[in-house]
Amino acid sequence: MKAVVIGAGRVGLGCIAPILHRAGAEVVVLGRGEILQQLQAHGRVRVRTVQGMHRSDQDVPVRTVDLAAEPERAAAEIATAQLVCTAVGPRALEELAPLLVEGLQSAADSVDVIAWENMEDAGALLRREVGMRLDTPVEHGFSGAVVDRVVAQRLPATDRDPVTVVAEPTCRVVVDRGGLVRDWSTLPTVRPVDRFRAWYRAKLHCYSTGHATAAYLGQLKGYRTIHAAVADPEIASAVLSAMEEGRRGLLHRYGPVVAGTREDLHRFLDRFGNAALGDTTDRVGRDVPRKLSRRDRLTGAARGARKAGVVPVHLSFAMAAALHRHLPAPPPDGPDRRRAVADLLQVRPDHELVALVGDHWSRLDQPAALLSLHVSLPAWEAPASPAPRLQENCA
Repeated sequence: MKAVVIGAGRVGLGCIAPILHRAGAEVVVLGRGEILQQLQAHGRVRVRTVQGMHRSDQDVPVRTVDLAAEPERAAAEIATAQLVCTAVGPRALEELAPLLVEGLQSAADSVDVIAWENMEDAGALLRREVGMRLDTPVEHGFSGAVVDRVVAQRLPATDRDPVTVVAEPTCRVVVDRGGLVRDWSTLPTVRPVDRFRAWYRAKLHCYSTGHATAAYLGQLKGYRTIHAAVADPEIASAVLSAMEEGRRGLLHRYGPVVAGTREDLHRFLDRFGNAALGDTTDRVGRDVPRKLSRRDRLTGAARGARKAGVVPVHLSFAMAAALHRHLPAPPPDGPDRRRAVADLLQVRPDHELVALVGDHWSRLDQPAALLSLHVSLPAWEAPASPAPRLQENCA
């Protein structure tokens, strides 16, 4: 079997490539830039899993094709593959359509395309974009995937060592079974499911919610890394509470199998505390507008909680912390602030979440890191002007 991975980032190299290699596939990576030259020089990527004092290295052989220099060869690789996996980020997904069309219309057999983009509708988006450009009806499979693995770092190659990605040991993937031509349940750690939207939201509104909450509350208190943030008992408690609010929303809508248990939330918190990853609050907390958008990990979880009759106190505080990070000079309290909150949350200005988040945000005007989340007490203050120095009496 031959499988193509489009994207040489952390997910493509640190999650997809090792799964395909373990399944016995020949792995071809399509990418751009210096990272591709480094992969070509060694012919492999090193996947390093870390947990506490334990470290394990696995070298995964890969062939590479430069999308910029060899677009025709890239299309030919797609045409002769059984599986194509994308890992380019949600915003770049539509740009892949012309390349996929060129490859798929030359394929002798049906090809499955799985978008590992942590998007609810990635498979449908690709099917639509490719279908509009193909001369014949689409006979290929298109699906989305939700990845449950933190790949925190990608280290450049050296003369001796290949490109190395650093990841946690946990690796689970849920794939939308409905749009596929073949059965990919034989891929290690991959689980095809029928209710993909439910499982997508299960990951987003519990695990991802907790991860983002740890990042934004960690930034409030001046922590640089995720593991240091959740080692703070105050933040750990708030993260668990935010995830429980999200879980209650899932339980109301999808039932206990999808929502999981409170014990699952504690396991997530343990994973956040993996210091060996060196994962940073800046990395996890980046792209605030996306993570505050209507259906994403904070606002989406909070809306689900309200439908379950739960007031999302901890989720709204995490959202205020994200706003505090994204807009360090907030609009004055009043209509302008409510409008700014509503715009980022993509809800009406009179939505109850706007009032909840705005109330928390109004208490976070301290420019310094906080000593406590619940008391308006900065960890440090600007130094006062130095007192005049007294002349020594040398008489």
